[in-house]
Amino acid sequence: MNDLDDDIDNDNSIDEWIEDDATPCRCLLCPAVLPDPDATLAHLTSAHAFDLAKTHKLLALDFYAGIRLVNYIRAKSNADPSFNVASVIENRDSWISDDAYLIPVIENDPLLYALDFDDDDDDVNNDEETAIANQFSNSVFLETSNSNADKKKIHSLEHQLAELKAAFSEYKDHVRDTFLREKDSSSSSSLPSSSTISLIKQTTVENKKEETAWEMDYYFGSYAETEIHETMLKDVVRTDSYRDCFYSNKDFFKNKIVLDVGCGTGILSMFAAKSGAKHVYAVDNSTIILKAKEIAAKNNLADKITFIRGEIESITLPVAKVDVIVSEWMGYFLLFEGMFDSVITARDRWLAPNDGIMAPSHADILIAGLEDEEWINDKLNFWNDVYGFDYTPMKDTFCTDGQVDVVSPRSIITEAVVLKVTASEGSEYKIVKSERSESYRKLDLATITSPELDFKTPFTLKFTKPGRLHALCGWFDIRFEFPHKDANPIFFSTSPMVKPTHWKQTSFPLEVPVDVNAGTVFEGVFVCKKSKENVRELDVVISYVDPNTKTERSQKFTVR
Repeated sequence: MNDLDDDIDNDNSIDEWIEDDATPCRCLLCPAVLPDPDATLAHLTSAHAFDLAKTHKLLALDFYAGIRLVNYIRAKSNADPSFNVASVIENRDSWISDDAYLIPVIENDPLLYALDFDDDDDDVNNDEETAIANQFSNSVFLETSNSNADKKKIHSLEHQLAELKAAFSEYKDHVRDTFLREKDSSSSSSLPSSSTISLIKQTTVENKKEETAWEMDYYFGSYAETEIHETMLKDVVRTDSYRDCFYSNKDFFKNKIVLDVGCGTGILSMFAAKSGAKHVYAVDNSTIILKAKEIAAKNNLADKITFIRGEIESITLPVAKVDVIVSEWMGYFLLFEGMFDSVITARDRWLAPNDGIMAPSHADILIAGLEDEEWINDKLNFWNDVYGFDYTPMKDTFCTDGQVDVVSPRSIITEAVVLKVTASEGSEYKIVKSERSESYRKLDLATITSPELDFKTPFTLKFTKPGRLHALCGWFDIRFEFPHKDANPIFFSTSPMVKPTHWKQTSFPLEVPVDVNAGTVFEGVFVCKKSKENVRELDVVISYVDPNTKTERSQKFTVR
């Protein structure tokens, strides 16, 4: 048999050894001993709401950082049985580069052999090599010329690429030898050379950060941060309304099964539990759910709330139906972030038919005309002269992005209108008069479908005073309504006329301001769709007739 065949046989024997040598593995966070590492990973997720694989991916850990993570958790949980595993993310600087945690807490820890969370090592490593190779190759292509200096640069880059490939080869060999073949993994001499690790880190760290930012779901990752939850909890308009929804209707929520979609820190779940709910199932795909579970326990509600980590589209509930679905899914201009699609999925899968309740139950999207010369000067005309320089190229996005900001109530110069929501059809934006039927004015959250969240609607604005129309200002209203006669409905608005919320308002600046008189009528068509490039974002098209020149205009915006 030739050398190549020997290598193939050796690789196969290693794979077989890994499969056949599966050994009992102790949990990271409790004394439980499971049959093998896979069972241990499953136990961590189900019993402790801690997903090691997703944490590994969320933090973009390389092989050695993954080992440090396991040993850090073992060391901390051994020293303190009440150790909060959620702290590994906030305290990552204390362990992620500390080589002391390369030494196993448990000799020959089987969990260290299960740290490869990709399906194919070689494919993954090849992808990394290819990405880095492309980085160097692109540099070559961009800089190539006939000059001797450029040729020397090309030669230097090719030499760096060759060194990098050799380093990766050594890296892979050492990983396999050290952590799969060597039983005595505590020996520091078996680790790859510091120069090899240094070269790999220097040449891959920036690429890896960029790749990981796209590999992980940025949306859920952003909700792992404390700041965003602090902002939402301190928004008293929002939080008081949800609290009042539950506390003012305790008789209705008593003994109900509640599903909280996107539970965050668990505040809505705890409101439901305190209102007498029989049980609450709280679902979130962000690591913040680990904090939520701890918070519920601190408030003696652990037996009332079951926390489930995962996407609502893929999880399984232990019940067939729920009586209530509560969620704080709203984004800028109501529909930004696209979270309501997940709420619709939950509704269609689990909400009890006929008498199931959505909280909130209804929503409206509204617009009005805006005049604000100070805002235009601050955000747009500022670029005309920046320390004596012409910065006008920076103006480009002002009239193409929805501008999220708090609008002064004094700036509103028209009556507000509720946008009629119907499914968007075709690409023609014909100017027609608004329909005034009240039946079109509500987004009934118990019945609306995902396609209907993309809408096209005519609108008519009537000016209440003379002025100059700089933008259309948009916001939303939310209602909690219940079918029983003794219910206490709850309402809140994100209008510029009331106390500001963290949603603020979303304004759409006109490229050509329109001068108007009191009583002037401004007609147009408003189209809103999910962006094809990023489903969290919204693509908006506003078409209108200039009431002075009778000219039809159209502008496109992105809400992001």
